[in-house]
Amino acid sequence: MKAFILAGGKGTRLWPLSREKYSKQFLRLIDGKELLESTYYRVLSLVESKDIITITNRDYYFYVKDICARFSREMENNIICEPVGKNTAPSIAIACSYAMDVLNSEEDEVVFVFPSDHLIKPVDNFIRYMAIGKKVAERDYLVVFGIKPSRPETGYGYIKLGEDMGDYSIVSEFVEKPNLEKAKRYIEGGKHLWNSGIFAFKISTFLKELKLYQPDIYNIISEGYGNALKNFEKMPAISIDYGIMEKSKRVAVVSMSNILWSDIGSWDALYEIREKDENGNVLIGDIYPLETRNSLIFGNSRLIATIGVEDLIVVETDDVVLITKRGNGQAVKDLIEMLKADKREEIINHTEIFEAWGKHKTIEDGNGYKIRKLLIKPGSYLELEFHRERMEHWIVAKGIGELETRDKIYRLKEGESVVIPSCSLHRIRNIGGLPLEVIEIQMENSYN
Repeated sequence: MKAFILAGGKGTRLWPLSREKYSKQFLRLIDGKELLESTYYRVLSLVESKDIITITNRDYYFYVKDICARFSREMENNIICEPVGKNTAPSIAIACSYAMDVLNSEEDEVVFVFPSDHLIKPVDNFIRYMAIGKKVAERDYLVVFGIKPSRPETGYGYIKLGEDMGDYSIVSEFVEKPNLEKAKRYIEGGKHLWNSGIFAFKISTFLKELKLYQPDIYNIISEGYGNALKNFEKMPAISIDYGIMEKSKRVAVVSMSNILWSDIGSWDALYEIREKDENGNVLIGDIYPLETRNSLIFGNSRLIATIGVEDLIVVETDDVVLITKRGNGQAVKDLIEMLKADKREEIINHTEIFEAWGKHKTIEDGNGYKIRKLLIKPGSYLELEFHRERMEHWIVAKGIGELETRDKIYRLKEGESVVIPSCSLHRIRNIGGLPLEVIEIQMENSYN
């Protein structure tokens, strides 16, 4: 068996904690682990680490690589970096090509497809349902896993059950996200499940249906993995749901009950799944609530104090504070569109950004200057560069580094500093065994 982990997308639904270049799967929302890390732990109960393939994009590659490195070198190596986002059908197709061409999978091998940012508990029940799904997939079905609804939910797609086959059912139809009245009728009728976005099928079954319903994608991946990746941008952008599942006549659903599942698609969803205090509050961070009830307050970098409020969502990051009433969580996407129209950087990046060599965080961005903290991994280095428009002042806060300029190489130890004039070639390497921490002060030339 193989497991495909879909770790792309854009992070907007949990803004401001998630950003376009820092999606939900990298957030620590449950149990102190990133959602992607929790997904890997769960999937490792089904397959070995060498059988996990992660599909992501250029913006997320280093985040994914860093998490995979905690598990195994094989997981770190089996990352597909898409050159452009094309939705889930091309992602799964390129993963099938990778499995066959790089990992030597047989066409009749069963693969699972998992989102990277869902909550699923308990793991024992999850394993049991995946085992059922594998058996159904071996009968040449495209298998989707459905969740027995616990409430009328307008934020999920639904699956209508057809013929009952015992451990599974034939899918009658896929239903778009309904309005509240329809969602209530679905609950009362007992014939609809939430669509979990988890799939299982034999590679051969998927390719057969792909050839039938999405020949443009099929023709490209038939050229082999290397060529398929080169021509990835030519694939149509379409989801597996629209592109294949809704069209195929060979779709079965395994219903999962007695399981806690959430795609954590809004702040309201996070409030629902987190444990509450005696006042109905979910408090994360350094929070002092006085006469505060039924609220989600998420602090990231500073003390948050509230007095005499209820039914609020408050989310604080280094550069943004979001305040809204509970129940408005889905409206965050409308706010994002407003911010996009004004070209606000806060929807794209956090103040802390990961790079191949480590990460950097903007401490202050002033008029004519910027202060950043650089954290460079052992053995890593910044690319050789120079700046025409600014000088830089580097101060080593922790560790030991080797500074290279056009005509000199020398060491910088903790507490030492150096001024790098504009137009001067330079880079720094971490030659120690611990992360190298550097405070960088950038000054525009007019301030030299």
